[in-house]
Amino acid sequence: MKKNLAVLLLILLSGCDDKKVVTSPLTAEQNKELDIFISRVRADMVYMPAGTFLMGDFCSEMRSGGAFCTIDKNNKPAHEVELSTFSISRFKITHQDYNFYLEVSGLPAQSFNKEYRNERLAKMTVLKNSPAIINWHNADKYCQWLKNQTGLNFSLPTEAQWEYAARSRGKYVSIATDDGSLRVNRETELGENFGTYEDRELAARPFGIDPGILSLPVDKFPPSPAGLYGMADNGREWVMDWYDPDWYAKSPVKDPHGPESGVIKDEETGQYWKVLRGAGRPSPGWPSGLTFSRSYDIPEPGYPAGNTARCVVNEPEPLK
Repeated sequence: MKKNLAVLLLILLSGCDDKKVVTSPLTAEQNKELDIFISRVRADMVYMPAGTFLMGDFCSEMRSGGAFCTIDKNNKPAHEVELSTFSISRFKITHQDYNFYLEVSGLPAQSFNKEYRNERLAKMTVLKNSPAIINWHNADKYCQWLKNQTGLNFSLPTEAQWEYAARSRGKYVSIATDDGSLRVNRETELGENFGTYEDRELAARPFGIDPGILSLPVDKFPPSPAGLYGMADNGREWVMDWYDPDWYAKSPVKDPHGPESGVIKDEETGQYWKVLRGAGRPSPGWPSGLTFSRSYDIPEPGYPAGNTARCVVNEPEPLK
């Protein structure tokens, strides 16, 4: 019985609550669903060979001097990073996948301490196959659960891994779409390779909800040349690193993973900030969707903050 991962007694923390839950043995049907789920997750991992790249605002170096891409000091100085091989999910975690993890782990559904927050979460995830809206701790636990289920070294990506993948293995790519641009149909204002407000308005209309909070399906638009979806928009993504605005000046070259502990504390909550990469609602001409743009949030906001994640596997060979 101990060999069956499905019947391990695990003490886990709930997504937004801190209730301790002990799992029960899975049914035969749940075990079958779990096998299918894990096979799909493995198949969706994109292999990233080891490589060296210039992390951060690379524009001045790319042009052999001159202007940076942005005036943001948060992504400077550009610095050399050497990464070992890893694989990264081609998709953000969907809310269906996250709910499946909660179910088979015997954990309660996501909930917040105010009903209007739960209603907002439901509206944000109303579309099938849209990103899970989760805090940093939930994202980390999900990736650790995959590690337990597979025996593979699943985790959240470091921000260096995230940027390397978004830039199609460290190339001078500033926007992680299919062609490095944000394209909009001039007649309809609908996005051709990312989600505009008009895309969300069209999708929200049947439900009568605010399009500004809606997340679109993770596979709605074409992938990047590296085969990754939605790394330029549709939700900022949690990474492993603690946030330090001065980290780039002291980052080690080999496989950096950020400071060992929190650096900047949020005055209101007392929590230390974690790094977020990517963007929620980028617009052509704005820097929020750039591959090297950094942002941050507290690990556990008490409301659905619109942040999501994807996992990596830190293994030397491609997954089979």
